[in-house]
Formats: sequence, C-alpha cells, structure tokens
Amino acid sequence: MKTNLIKTLLPLLLIITLTNCATQRTTSTIVGGNYNESTNVTDYFVLPYGSVTLPGKWEKKNFNSISNQQFFRNQDSVIVAIAFGRFDKYEFNEDGSEKGHNFVKAYYEWDSNYFVESHGLKRQVVEEDSTNHFMVYRIFGQIEKGKFDTYFLIAEKNGNISNFSISSTDKWNESEKCTFLKKLYLTEN
Repeated sequence: MKTNLIKTLLPLLLIITLTNCATQRTTSTIVGGNYNESTNVTDYFVLPYGSVTLPGKWEKKNFNSISNQQFFRNQDSVIVAIAFGRFDKYEFNEDGSEKGHNFVKAYYEWDSNYFVESHGLKRQVVEEDSTNHFMVYRIFGQIEKGKFDTYFLIAEKNGNISNFSISSTDKWNESEKCTFLKKLYLTEN
C-alpha cells in the first residue's frame, strides 16, 4: 500500500512542479542602442517593450534595476530617464484590468502618491491626452538633498508602458521639457 501511494504521489508531484514552472514564465528582453553621428540621434531600445530616439548625442549613465530606468545625459548636463515595460507588472495592476488612459491615470495616482506621502513633495498634472494614452506630470518640492523638480511622461500602448522623465535642470523651461517628453513618445520607433 505504501508503494502504491508513493507511485501515485510521485508522478502527481512531478506534474504539479512542472506545471508551476511553465506558468511562471518571464519575458526575455534585448536592450541596446547607440549614437548615430550621421543623423545626430541616440537610439535606445528594450525589445519587445519599446524603443525611442533621442535627438542629439546622449551618454548612457546609470541604470536603476528597481524601476528599470536607464539614465542618459547630454552635453548640457540635462538628465533623462527612460523605462519600458508591461502594464500588468505593477502592484496596482497585476490583473491587467487598467488599460489605456485608465492605466495612465492609475499609474499617476500610484507613483505621485509615493512621492507625496514618502517625501512630502507636491504633484501637478501638466497635460493629459486620452486619445494617445499619455500624461505629463510634475513632482516638485524640497527634500533632504535640496530641490526636486522632475517632469514625467507615462504612456500605455498595446499593454506596453513608456516612462520618460527629465530631472531638475535650468537649461530648459517647462514648455521645452514637456515638448521634449511628448516628442519622445509620439515619435517612438
């Protein structure tokens, strides 16, 4: 009887283990990009999630593995961060129920609330586009290290997320920052 029980349970455990392995798939990504001197643009891609072309020469800097943001700096020391991903990889949307502009609004609430509640910063929606499913917003104020003033663009298209930001800089005014972010998204490759 003990042998029959082991013969029955062993294959059952093996099937359960293999089934669990098969349902916990991860997507492999290909990350790359470079500066093209002849066209004076810097390309960056995270396939299959997205790609972008930055006008001019941008130097790749640090990578934040928590937020998946790749930071770039240009010759004027303007710093931008770029992240691509999937809409169902966020704690507020694991079931994938928020899509399109609803995802964008939910992301804004989730992200900006973190900055407001954790760091006492302020938030402001600068522009929304429900047709193209993006929002430009600003997080600003004083923190331990000084002034914080960052503009973000979050967008969702076909389940893929584009997240672009410009850190504090006195080189560009608000209009230039917003125009830059929107051009990045609206002219994505």
